[in-house]
Amino acid sequence: MKKSAAFAVTVFLLSVVPSERALPNEAIWIEGEDYTTSTFVETQGAGTWYHNDNLSKHLLSPGKPGVSDGDWHSHYTSNDYHDSGTATYTLTVAEGGSYSWWIRLNPFRNRTGGADYSYSIDNGPWQAIDLSYVTSRLDLVDPGIDIRFIAWTFGDVFDLAAGPHTLKVRISDRDGADKDGRGGIDVMAFTNFPWAPTGVVRPDPNPPAPRPDDWFMLMAGPDQHSPDSIIDMSRLIEKPAGTRGFLKRQGKDFVFEDGPPVKFWGVDAGMSETIQSQHRQARFYAKHGINMVRQHPVQSVLGLLKSGGRTPQFDPARLDRWDRWFSILKDKGIYMTWSLFYPHVITEHDSYPADLYNELPNRGAGKSTSGVVTMMRELQNAEWQWEQTLLEHVNPYTELAYKDDPALAIVEVHNEDSIFWHAPLNDLASYNNGKLDRHAAILGTMWMNWLKNRYDNDTNLKSAWGSGMKSGDSVGNPSMKMYAAWEMQGDGPRSNKNTEKKRMGDFIRFLAELQRDYYERREQRLRELGYKAVTVTTAWKAGGPAASAANLWTDDVMDAIDRHNYFGGGAGGHNITTGPVSNDTHLSKAGRGILSSGFWQVEDKPFVMTEWTQKPPNQWKAEIAPLFAFYGMGLQGWDASYHFAASRSYMGNGWPSMRSYVTCTPHYLGQFPALAFAIYNNHFVEGDITSARRPAASDIFAGIDKLGQKHGLVGYDQNELLAHGDTPVEALAIGRVTLKVEDGQEPSYLGNLSDYWDRRAKVIRSNTGQLTWDYGGKVVTVHSDKTQGIIGFAGGGKFDLPGVTVEVGATPFVSLLFTPLDNRALIESGHVLITALAQDKQHGTVYSGDGMELIETGGPPLFIEPVQATLTFKGAPLTSVKVVDVYGVPTAQQVEHNGNTFSINGRYATYYYQVKRAGE
Repeated sequence: MKKSAAFAVTVFLLSVVPSERALPNEAIWIEGEDYTTSTFVETQGAGTWYHNDNLSKHLLSPGKPGVSDGDWHSHYTSNDYHDSGTATYTLTVAEGGSYSWWIRLNPFRNRTGGADYSYSIDNGPWQAIDLSYVTSRLDLVDPGIDIRFIAWTFGDVFDLAAGPHTLKVRISDRDGADKDGRGGIDVMAFTNFPWAPTGVVRPDPNPPAPRPDDWFMLMAGPDQHSPDSIIDMSRLIEKPAGTRGFLKRQGKDFVFEDGPPVKFWGVDAGMSETIQSQHRQARFYAKHGINMVRQHPVQSVLGLLKSGGRTPQFDPARLDRWDRWFSILKDKGIYMTWSLFYPHVITEHDSYPADLYNELPNRGAGKSTSGVVTMMRELQNAEWQWEQTLLEHVNPYTELAYKDDPALAIVEVHNEDSIFWHAPLNDLASYNNGKLDRHAAILGTMWMNWLKNRYDNDTNLKSAWGSGMKSGDSVGNPSMKMYAAWEMQGDGPRSNKNTEKKRMGDFIRFLAELQRDYYERREQRLRELGYKAVTVTTAWKAGGPAASAANLWTDDVMDAIDRHNYFGGGAGGHNITTGPVSNDTHLSKAGRGILSSGFWQVEDKPFVMTEWTQKPPNQWKAEIAPLFAFYGMGLQGWDASYHFAASRSYMGNGWPSMRSYVTCTPHYLGQFPALAFAIYNNHFVEGDITSARRPAASDIFAGIDKLGQKHGLVGYDQNELLAHGDTPVEALAIGRVTLKVEDGQEPSYLGNLSDYWDRRAKVIRSNTGQLTWDYGGKVVTVHSDKTQGIIGFAGGGKFDLPGVTVEVGATPFVSLLFTPLDNRALIESGHVLITALAQDKQHGTVYSGDGMELIETGGPPLFIEPVQATLTFKGAPLTSVKVVDVYGVPTAQQVEHNGNTFSINGRYATYYYQVKRAGE
């Protein structure tokens, strides 16, 4: 993937530092290698390797336009050389005034190494460069397992007179780190007008006027958190977290001890290292309406317990950063969910028997307990010791033990783990495949004892299993056949379906009772410790459909049900690479994909999804956040959303880090203010139940899939969930769909779907009257009284919403949302936010004609297709329509309107607009 440093683009200028000057604009671009003098170590010893070896130099800024490869000025020392270096640069200012300085450098830092950067302007005092803000990181070595990467960071603002100036940049060891100094400078930019960097695009002081269909460039800098921002939803978040007491389960809802039902619009978030970046991160999240963070997994942040002394302890430095992060989120009104383990890692100090310890899979500095923790009390106790130690720890910043802090809203036992999953069950069921043989022998003995307790003797066992009895089956045999996950097919065991259903059903019951007991005892321990808030088991599933209902039955022990789901992506899996693309859309079949997780919503329990995303390079990813908000959190009544995953305090540029899981992009975070506003103000009501599946607990252990799960081909997914029995996935677009496994409950219920589903027209209306899904045209219309919008392939269409008429122009795919910021009906609202997103791509990205292959990934910057539409607002006359920047601040640029009609398009290079009427 190659790209030039200079090319003609339409630029979206974002205010980073307010400019005091109008014209003329000035930009100064200085290559890192264009120093006047330097003591960087670049060509001696290891410095030569650091500078040249296997570098993807086309990612660096070229010194001349039209040149493919660039260069940088690097510094690498070991104990053989001095440990710091200083490079001096000369810049000549033509205009004079206030200039913003950005620098693209190698910001490698960890707990034992890396560099500190500092600068001096015109021989003034040395000042530190804040590396907590870095953006547009790119790995310079493929596949990227290297410390040589490059990123932009904001330097400072200088008041410079016209004429020459001297800038010195110093790279030195971090205090307390090793003696290897390492770093590098690619390029620097100085501007006296609003600008933010992206890739190697030079600032253009006088960009050309954009055309209506021009894709515009996203260039986002540090958010100054202007009080004029209209997307700042932190005002809707009560501070501090915990003000209304502990989060509780009340029937199917979350409630605070002192308050009404509550919903959470959250993210999975990594913890920043420095105090400044943690504050910036929390403020940024709150601004975009995020009121919950899931820390996943907590053990990876805090590490293993340290042995020594009377009781094991956490690493003090790690624990202090964690405590501070929790307190900062709490102050901003953001609650926390703990995903404690993925998986729990033990060491020899945990006193697990050596023969069992040795056969566990290696994981970091210890061994993984994934899967087998369900069957081994010793491993459960080790988990609990770690968890208890943290819950009883008093956070010095809040002066509360975590178990007593209502800002800790949810504790999850562990992430994505189940005895019914392929790992470990396939290995355990084989007994002797050289992986978990000793654990398999233990499980076999437990299986024998369970049968002994249930049937007492072989005669009763044969009476129950009949012709399903296998050679050697006996209540005294510890080596009887066990079933792997792949054998648990929907219509019975993979082999001997007609004879062994009862036998396999008993094995499923045995495992289910084992897993349920584990969760029941953990729940009891948490309550005895004094933890008062919500508990969750895990978010995982069974490997075979015959065990799916049993697995859910074990999850029902705790307060809420959790699930994960993903959609889209491509050949790179977790990363974005060239190759085939899963470029399907949710809109082609109502209720499909991520929304189909609603099949696992338990009727009387809160339902949360702690991981979900529509992965790039899928081109239609803008659809899922509003679909999740309006259908999931609204119509289905789900209780908490956690998009996967956030780790930044700024909007990422390009496809950030070329990863498939990034929240901080326009298509996710950019829509969050509108979605959070709708959720927190209850713009969408829960639907009436359209399907309630209520199997008896005694029925789910028959060795078949009692739920009747049906899978089939939809788009590019050959194994997509299409139905549970008589309930098709489309029911999720009509009303609430629930499931409850329990003896003695009312019969299952399925409403008349045809009342809301016109199969000939391929249109489904929700039973709330607020949503319509045209899966034939692949368009959803959103028509509550307040929030309204169009999602999908609406190009060339005209849509009459209650508060606005929308005529979509040449843009084939849109997510166009209208939010009444005064919380009035849209037709009456005096202050409306328009969020308008379409497709995106990086510079140089090339898809095949059908979108099924990514031919070139391209690289930063990110280009956004403008939504071209003509809008006619109903109601009182409009007084103004303004362009709004990416930070939500209305600009001076007006959108011309004729009465209540105006057009939005690429000429405005934005995805936010503000509409006002008289009186506002």
